[in-house]
Amino acid sequence: MLFNSLIFILVFLPFSLLGWYGLQKLADPRYARLFLVGMSLWFYGYYNLWYLALLGGSVLFNQGFSRLFTHCGTRASRRWVLGAGLIFNLGLLFYFKYFNFFIDNCNFLLHTDLHIEKIALPLGISFFTFQQVSFLVDRYREDAPCYGFLEYACFVTYFPQLIAGPIVLHSEFIPQLKERKNRKPQGDQFFDGVALFILGLGKKVLLADVLAIMVNGIFDNIGIIPYYLDAPTGLLTIFFYMMELYFDFSGYCDMARGIAFMFGFTLPVNFHSPLKATSVQDFWRRWHITLSRFLTTYIYIPLGGSWKGKVWQCINIWIVFFVSGLWHGANWTFVVFGMLHGTAIVLEVLFPKLQHGPKRLKQFTTMLFFMLTLVLFRSDSLTTAFTYFRRMFTVGWNGYVIWSANLLQVPENYAIIKFLQLRFPQYLTHFYVLCSGTLFIVSLLMIRGREAEEWIREKACTLRGVICLATVFTWSFISLSQISTFLYFNF
Repeated sequence: MLFNSLIFILVFLPFSLLGWYGLQKLADPRYARLFLVGMSLWFYGYYNLWYLALLGGSVLFNQGFSRLFTHCGTRASRRWVLGAGLIFNLGLLFYFKYFNFFIDNCNFLLHTDLHIEKIALPLGISFFTFQQVSFLVDRYREDAPCYGFLEYACFVTYFPQLIAGPIVLHSEFIPQLKERKNRKPQGDQFFDGVALFILGLGKKVLLADVLAIMVNGIFDNIGIIPYYLDAPTGLLTIFFYMMELYFDFSGYCDMARGIAFMFGFTLPVNFHSPLKATSVQDFWRRWHITLSRFLTTYIYIPLGGSWKGKVWQCINIWIVFFVSGLWHGANWTFVVFGMLHGTAIVLEVLFPKLQHGPKRLKQFTTMLFFMLTLVLFRSDSLTTAFTYFRRMFTVGWNGYVIWSANLLQVPENYAIIKFLQLRFPQYLTHFYVLCSGTLFIVSLLMIRGREAEEWIREKACTLRGVICLATVFTWSFISLSQISTFLYFNF
């Protein structure tokens, strides 16, 4: 189920809130927790019931490993349990996400001809696997108690963060689940949650989905029209893709935290103005913050971090970003993307003077680096990425950027487009260029503006703020006929 769908907004969310707070009035909190787990399973299995078996099995097995730690009397036995738990979780992730990729590379390297059916990637498997791995490691380190089954199931399956994060730690969620103050809605927190959900919905529906129209139109035809792609079109398209990914993920994070606020929970911040970063290191402290935290806590530090000197620090950084790239997808494009970012951070570590200079210049160069590496992130193969780079850095102008603006046909412009087609067809292309330019300017203003939660604290309760929220929600709601999934569902 999608946050940006009618069934979620009109049926699922209201019913979930009524059931959650209604059952919280009972003396025994287990009924409310059981209801929350049930609603989360409905949310997850809405499109494919088979996914429920995978998620349920993963929760049961990991709860079992957690209980086994209780009976371990020695450190060696705890290592065995941790090893078995990691093999189970990472093996599950490998089979569903990487097995096809592994077979394809074996065929290429060994000149074999192995064929297997395409294995469907279950939604959110990367997220709930990493979340449970972090819990098992904390159990091994004796940093986490053995929670009851319902508490643990709520922690793993809680629907706002289940499919695309944030990757939540047990210490961030389960204590909130036990607090009695969360048994009834808190007025200010509930209002902030609704406002944050609306702003996130607007980012997704009114910006990310519109930007995707032009981006998909170009990238889906790279193999057909590579020689028509000139430098201005290539640069504008990859800029629009950066903005699409930014607003898509930022919108999801806002909506997830907003829904959690409505239920009385606070999820960790996962997105903090990353395009204001002044270095690549700073960028990854702001983009997908909980993934960076996981990789630092459970891979980088156990490998030795920076304690063994600069050489090992650089090696550890490369390992972390190799894992980060592969985590995003089973394709060499993601691996190269991750390694490029790892290399950039290694250079920043080895040559700290690279980070000196005017703040605006550092922000621009960091954003430009991220934008260019996104060619790899968006391309379906290295060949496509190299073709795109070659055309993007070919000096020349063939006017294709003007034609590409014609792709921006959205329902809101239907009446204007029809009018121009009937009365002033000669100005139709000018109108599309105007729309493209407006989208460009609005995107720049948005990424340089305030965080959504900061705006809510300052403006949401004013008359102007309420009118703004009502307008964004109404416009977004009307536009829900063109529903699209969130980009991070694919990772």
